[in-house]
Amino acid sequence: MAGITDTVLRKTLRLLSAVNGWISISARNSAGMLLIAMTVIVLIQIVFRYVLNDSLIWTEEVSKTLMVWGAFLIAPWAYRNGANVSIQMFTDELPLTLRRLLHLALNMLVIWIIVVFWSESFGMVDRGFSIRAASLPMQVGWFFIVVPFAFGAMLLVGSELLIRDVLALMHPKEDFDIADAGEILEGE
Repeated sequence: MAGITDTVLRKTLRLLSAVNGWISISARNSAGMLLIAMTVIVLIQIVFRYVLNDSLIWTEEVSKTLMVWGAFLIAPWAYRNGANVSIQMFTDELPLTLRRLLHLALNMLVIWIIVVFWSESFGMVDRGFSIRAASLPMQVGWFFIVVPFAFGAMLLVGSELLIRDVLALMHPKEDFDIADAGEILEGE
């Protein structure tokens, strides 16, 4: 029974790792492109306001939306690669098994929070479709559509990390960490 469970966990981990790797990198790169677009929009607004003396009404709303989308798109990559803020000086002093159990418990807590936010995000998007944007001819729900996607992607990442934690407890001598996690590589 333990052998079957181990095999299923390893196959699931390989699949989730491939899917999450693709989603995380794609979303991270998309967030970078949105940051570039936001910068260009702000520069266009500066030129229109101070050079042409004619302010555009849509630039603030669009640039704020791009910034929020960028933050939500980068979240799955940050969660998967351990790029979020963490305090490790206490956990580094714990024995390895206790550290792994604590990591498992924390990942389960994070997954629970993500599930709650993910389920609530659908209502937020639905309510957003009843509100019109201030400066654009569209509903605010289109701005919110990134939220369920980001939390869904984070749920997949959390599942992968949870499987890694379980396998690390089952096989203490094997390394189940994500390769290069925590290291930001230039040009990745």
